[in-house]
Amino acid sequence: MPAAQSARKSPALLVLPGWDDDGRQQFDALQAQLAPSGWLCLRADIPDAGWPAEQRARINCDQALHRVLEDYMNLAAVRGVARSRLALLGFSFGAYMATFLAAAKPARLLVLRSPAIYPDSGWSTPKEQLDAQGLRAYRSSPLAPDQNRALWCCSQFTGDVLLVDSGQDETIPPQLIASYAGAFRRARSLTRHTLADADHALTRPAWQREYHNVVVEWLNARMGRA
Repeated sequence: MPAAQSARKSPALLVLPGWDDDGRQQFDALQAQLAPSGWLCLRADIPDAGWPAEQRARINCDQALHRVLEDYMNLAAVRGVARSRLALLGFSFGAYMATFLAAAKPARLLVLRSPAIYPDSGWSTPKEQLDAQGLRAYRSSPLAPDQNRALWCCSQFTGDVLLVDSGQDETIPPQLIASYAGAFRRARSLTRHTLADADHALTRPAWQREYHNVVVEWLNARMGRA
């Protein structure tokens, strides 16, 4: 394919929501901001707040990863999408899933907001059966890539990374953000941004706007305008 024809192809973004995320409105807002630059966006079909409780209760990390792999392939197969211009964005549980997806499939850019993490031993356990108190202690301890597969995946990523955290996050402790940041040893670049007063879910519109503006500016700067 001639280079000029390839250059006209669109960048694409796969958005992986959080487990308790009801942020379809946020996805729509982000998609609207990216559309003028030619981005095609897809929201991954993994458990979120909109799923029936009985379905969510059965899903483990392995099953969720298979779902996002399928979503990735569907997005990559869209006519006009440049496979060399695929980006991943994940929030909380979705960010955790994004690390595995980035290790399994080509991705040029990786955005993680308030990424969660889980012990490797819980991979096949339904997510909602994992011990919440134990998770808090696990996340508050320093972790290295050889101690967790998600962090190992981060250590192998060679693209550009945007790591966003909330200054008043009640779910993800600062130590876990530090563990993620330290894992990106081979990344082309690592950009960090703290939403200073924000909570985990970005419950105020001003926090959502700040986050979206940071993401859109970063994605367009790294990928170039379509």
